[in-house]
Amino acid sequence: MSDKVTLTPLNTEPEIPAVRGTRFHEQNISDPRTETVPNSALYDADPTGHTDHDSDPNLQKLRELLFLREMELLRKLEKRLNDPLQHAQETSEVIAEALLLRSQQKDNMLYTAFEPMSERLLNDAVRKNPMDFVNVLFPLMGPAIRRSIAETFHSMLEGFHKTMEQVFSWKGMRWRWQAMRTGISFSEVVLLHTLLYRVEQIFFIHAETGLVLSHVYNEGVVTQDAEMVSAMLTAIQDFARDCFTGKQESSLDSLQMGEFTIMVERGSSAYLACVVRGSVPLEFKEKLRDTMIALQLKFADALNSFKGDTEKFLPARWDLENLLDARYADEDAPLPFWVKLLPVVLVLLLALGGGYLWHNVQQQNIAREEAKKYMEASFSQVGNEPGILLVEARQDAPDHWEAIYLKDRFAEDPQSLLDAKGIDPETYTLQVIPHVSYEADMLTKRVKERISPPESVSMVFDKDGTLYLRGEAPMSWILQARQEALALPGVEKIDMSGLIDPRVDELKRMIALVETTVVEFPSGKDVPVSEDAAKLAKAINTLVDIEKLAGSMNVTVNLTIYGHADATGSSKFNYEISQARARTIAAMLYNRGSAIPIAIYGMGSEHASQEPSEYTGNQTSRKVELRVHLAQLPSDTVLNILH
Repeated sequence: MSDKVTLTPLNTEPEIPAVRGTRFHEQNISDPRTETVPNSALYDADPTGHTDHDSDPNLQKLRELLFLREMELLRKLEKRLNDPLQHAQETSEVIAEALLLRSQQKDNMLYTAFEPMSERLLNDAVRKNPMDFVNVLFPLMGPAIRRSIAETFHSMLEGFHKTMEQVFSWKGMRWRWQAMRTGISFSEVVLLHTLLYRVEQIFFIHAETGLVLSHVYNEGVVTQDAEMVSAMLTAIQDFARDCFTGKQESSLDSLQMGEFTIMVERGSSAYLACVVRGSVPLEFKEKLRDTMIALQLKFADALNSFKGDTEKFLPARWDLENLLDARYADEDAPLPFWVKLLPVVLVLLLALGGGYLWHNVQQQNIAREEAKKYMEASFSQVGNEPGILLVEARQDAPDHWEAIYLKDRFAEDPQSLLDAKGIDPETYTLQVIPHVSYEADMLTKRVKERISPPESVSMVFDKDGTLYLRGEAPMSWILQARQEALALPGVEKIDMSGLIDPRVDELKRMIALVETTVVEFPSGKDVPVSEDAAKLAKAINTLVDIEKLAGSMNVTVNLTIYGHADATGSSKFNYEISQARARTIAAMLYNRGSAIPIAIYGMGSEHASQEPSEYTGNQTSRKVELRVHLAQLPSDTVLNILH
């Protein structure tokens, strides 16, 4: 090997073998097996193995000359590996071909991987935009649904027509009599007379294993365990083949058991076993053969690879159910006109009956609603009566009510008020709770009961609880009524300004007569002048009458006598003479048997008058004055009405 290395110019790309790492020492090439340098050494270490890149510029240039192309390729490869967008771009170019190749393999890994994602996408799409799926499926399912409904309705009408004919015709009557006579059900008698044939059950059986792949049966048929029937049928076929033919290719085509026929249609891998009641027509046998051929072709792969899983044969039910046929004796005969007309008549009768019932129900509902409103209004009206308050009125049963009232003692009876409205007592239950009402009518009745006013007295309450009494009444009643009324609840004030006692006016007149009487005396004397004797006697008599009248009114009388003198004498003398004159009048009143308390005051000449006397020609100060005072008994207050 040469120790000399030829350097390639920078503008050329030498053919360098793909050696992962080579150690150089100066210009000699050592054995490449001595050491392998990592990929990073092409970037981070020079070819000589030194870590200091700047220590030898010549070696640095030599490395760039020898590995420039490889270094550039490695940079591009690193960028490609670390760039996710580049990965996505490259994957998008081959993903379709990869999925196509993977789908051609026999395993189900691709389906297993996509199944959860597909289910989530479909569920999300249905949840977000359900109408889109409805719009897609409706053109496919709509006609099928309409056709199914039409066929069902047509079958129902045909069955209804048959039932009407069997029930109402003479033939039907005879069959019903036969059923009653023999003890057989009517449906069995009808079936006995009308049935030509009916496919009861169909078994789709795997030939090799004898397992039932699918099983269908007609409506109303009592079935046994399908696997047990298959096993017994296989055993019968094996028995017949072993005893009579001995050939494996031989098979049992049919089996007669009373009115039932078991028909067997065999294919290469499976066979059909049909249980038919009645006489089997030829066209049904051909239909059974065609169905067996169709099932053999449709489930060829599933039959060849059958390992006991019957779920793959669920779609076979649609083909088998098409074989569940039935035909009756009068099936093609035209129905009588009356049978065709009978459903229309029945529908009309049902419509009329339904309309009549609906009308009655509506009328009952209207009557019930009106009765409810009337009861509510009646209970409310009774609750608005004075002294009555409706707490609750509710309907506790369709024809029964319960009402709760608060009632004042002076209010009318709610039971009587409801009876007056014509409400049956059996339709409601009353609960009356006593209470005290502050309504004006109830307060008036309560006050009347307490104070018993005379007929001449009227009472009025205002909203503030003030009782106004108007009219004429004895003073004794007035005094008692005031105290009694204020003690009642609801009475805040009493106004008696419009209430008078007729005797009060007479009492006031007599008091005025006494107080206006002036009795004069001669100078220096305590005996009245003779001219005033009559006036004095009248005044005293009037005082006696006042005492009697005030006593009857429960009022006490007090009298005050003021004696006066003129200014001709000394002050002491004038005081003494004025007091003596007042005692003279008091003595005259006591002499009449009066018990009026009297207060005597000698005024002297303090109020001496300069006017000449009518009788003496002297001063008018020589006189006495009378003042009457009225008051209630000691337990009462003074009435303003008397002043």
